[in-house]
Amino acid sequence: AGFSFGLTHWEKTVAIVFLVAILLGSFIPGRIIVALSDSLDHRLFFMTGFNQEKIKNGDYLVFQGDKEEVEKHAKPMLNNRLDKLIKKVGCAPGETLTRDAQGQFFCEGVFVGKALEADSLKRPLPQFQYSGIVPEKNFFMIGTNPRSYDSKYFGFVDAGKILHKALPLW
Repeated sequence: AGFSFGLTHWEKTVAIVFLVAILLGSFIPGRIIVALSDSLDHRLFFMTGFNQEKIKNGDYLVFQGDKEEVEKHAKPMLNNRLDKLIKKVGCAPGETLTRDAQGQFFCEGVFVGKALEADSLKRPLPQFQYSGIVPEKNFFMIGTNPRSYDSKYFGFVDAGKILHKALPLW
C-alpha cells in the first residue's frame, strides 16, 4: 500500500493539475515572444533551444542585435527590447550568397531580398556588400517584409549571438 496522505482520487487529481499548471505557468511565459515589428509575417513565437548544425533556411531565430544600430535604422519597437531581434534564416553557412548591382540578394540563386537605399524618412541605409560562400558559424538573416532592417544592411549574424530558435505560433 502506498502513501495517500488521506487524499481522495479527486483531490490527488486536482493537486497534480495544480502542480502542472504552476510548473507550466513559470516555464511558458518566458518562452513566448511577441514580435511587434512589421518585418515578419508572424507575431507570436515560442522560443526553443537550438542546434547550430540543424538550423536551415526558413527557420526563425532570436538573436542579439546591436541596439544602437537598430535604434538608428529600424522603426522603434514598443517593448524596449531593441537588442533582441527575430528574423528568418535567408542563407546558411556553406551556401552561396550573391548580391547584384541593384542590391538584390540571392541564396543559391533564389531571391531573398533587395536592400533599399534609404529608410522611410529618406535617411541613407548602410549596405551590406558581399557575394560568396556564407562563412561557417554565420547566418544571413531576413525579414518577410521588404522594408525589414536585416542582414541586407547589417551583414551576417554570428552563431554566438543566437539566443533561441523561434517557432511561429500566430
